[in-house]
Amino acid sequence: MKTYMAAFATAEACDSNTALLASGELRALEPIFKIYGQRRSFSGPIVTLKVFEDNVLVRQLLETRGEGRVLVIDGGGSKRCALVGGNLAQSAQNMGWSGIVVNGCIRDVDEINACDIGVRALGSNPLKSNKKAIGEKHAPISIAGTLIRDGEWLYADSDGILISKMELSI
Repeated sequence: MKTYMAAFATAEACDSNTALLASGELRALEPIFKIYGQRRSFSGPIVTLKVFEDNVLVRQLLETRGEGRVLVIDGGGSKRCALVGGNLAQSAQNMGWSGIVVNGCIRDVDEINACDIGVRALGSNPLKSNKKAIGEKHAPISIAGTLIRDGEWLYADSDGILISKMELSI
């Protein structure tokens, strides 16, 4: 099992990159996410996905090689069903994803908390999602007041989540 994450502090990154914050090249997401999974901090290049109450494309992506990337899912903020469950989190861990950020809900919280992956979500809901395979991969998305593009970098720890246009030097 490769480790993709060195110790990284989002607060220190903000303190030492004021010019990037001022220019918008480094952005902090609004603090709306709950923390799940074994990895309290994680980072990696972003893969974006836009879906609504449908997790077929989530499964398709998480069953591909993660290579230390982070899947950022814009689920429209819906709390009516879960987009990621224990099986998908386990698959993501096995495939080498660094983390998953869900603008929506997860389920199987105890299973996800046992996985060696970082997960952020709005909350949990035991209902499963639709299976219609409707959504858009690799498109710009807007979550927690921030525009996020495929290929940008995400850094998450207990303090919050940062989005950067480029990889930050740790």
